[in-house]
Amino acid sequence: GPNVVIEDGVVIGPHSKIGANTVIKQQTRIGARCVIGPNCSLGYDGFGYERDEAGNPVKFPHLGGVQIGSDVEIGAGTCIDRGTLSDTIIENQVKIDNLVHIAHNCVVGEAAFITACAELSGGVRVGKRAWIAPNCSILQKLEIGDDALVGIGAVALRSVPPSTQVVGNPARRIPRRT
Repeated sequence: GPNVVIEDGVVIGPHSKIGANTVIKQQTRIGARCVIGPNCSLGYDGFGYERDEAGNPVKFPHLGGVQIGSDVEIGAGTCIDRGTLSDTIIENQVKIDNLVHIAHNCVVGEAAFITACAELSGGVRVGKRAWIAPNCSILQKLEIGDDALVGIGAVALRSVPPSTQVVGNPARRIPRRT
């Protein structure tokens, strides 16, 4: 698309489409047949700060990249941060809606759905076929199991086991509907 910025060292697989005004930073790899919507940011540094002895913010270096598998769709205005020491990984067939934020070092498993305005804090692992509903917030370093569902607007403060449904703030388990 028009006004796309692709930095040196980026690899984009065949038949992938990149929407207007998207920025793809170095150390980003995109698989085949992907669709990246307009106004996305892929591979920029995440919010990685610590405090020194005096309490002043010190930026933590981001040395990793972003790996996006094949047949992935990423909606408009989505941001996927590069990893700090390892990569942020989006596996094959993942579908990401508009306005999603995926922080550094997250891993999103094959065929998972991440829907509008969801936020995955740093180091979150989302299992295969999991469904993250709109406006969810998931605390850093949690694991959302395979086939789990995090309901609309949920605030996940604990990991979610496989095939489990959680809703609310804080997120709590409810019986799974068939």
